[in-house]
Amino acid sequence: MAAVLAVVVLVAVLAVWLGWFSSALTASRVEVRGVPAAASGRVRAVAAVPLGGPLLRVDTAAAAERLLADKAWGRVTVTRALPDTVVISVTPRVAVLAVRNPQGEVDVVDRDGVAFRTVGAPPKDVPLVSSGAAQVTKAGVEAALQALGSLEPSLRDEVSGVSVSTADQVSFTVASKGKERKTVVWGGAGDGPRKAELVKILLPEPGSTIDVSVPSSPVTR
Repeated sequence: MAAVLAVVVLVAVLAVWLGWFSSALTASRVEVRGVPAAASGRVRAVAAVPLGGPLLRVDTAAAAERLLADKAWGRVTVTRALPDTVVISVTPRVAVLAVRNPQGEVDVVDRDGVAFRTVGAPPKDVPLVSSGAAQVTKAGVEAALQALGSLEPSLRDEVSGVSVSTADQVSFTVASKGKERKTVVWGGAGDGPRKAELVKILLPEPGSTIDVSVPSSPVTR
């Protein structure tokens, strides 16, 4: 029994020595997954994984924290792969809205409301909205996307001035068949198809504002 125990201890000590102190398992390369090759350099730079030392001493949690702090990636995992590789897997955030913030800058926002890039102009096919809040919340993003997605394409093409309030309420202006523009108070997320139908019905009616924030009681004024 003592001999078996001695062997187990020896193996454990050998494993610790190999992984933590010897050059047999040296961290010598970083493999990036989840992004095109052209973008992998940025991932490596932000992760700043130290190479040249024992693989098992690489602080994978610290590398993951640096990547998450950059906000460009929604999910990040950093693992070790014997004998010499640190593997980084990232899921890039996807832009769904471009938000003109109170400072006049354009923040690119994902579906969770995370602003992960500031640009001079909104990316192609990404709707531009304005906001009085420092950051649009997930509920505000959902409401804006629902409003734009629920309208008929011909009507959506006439939409401008989309705004998301600090209370996640959406409003915009729209015109139909060359008529003067009207303000639509859409409100929050929910009842998208019903609200869109009400906007279509009430657009020809008198008044400069259509309020469908409470679809059971639409108002024109």
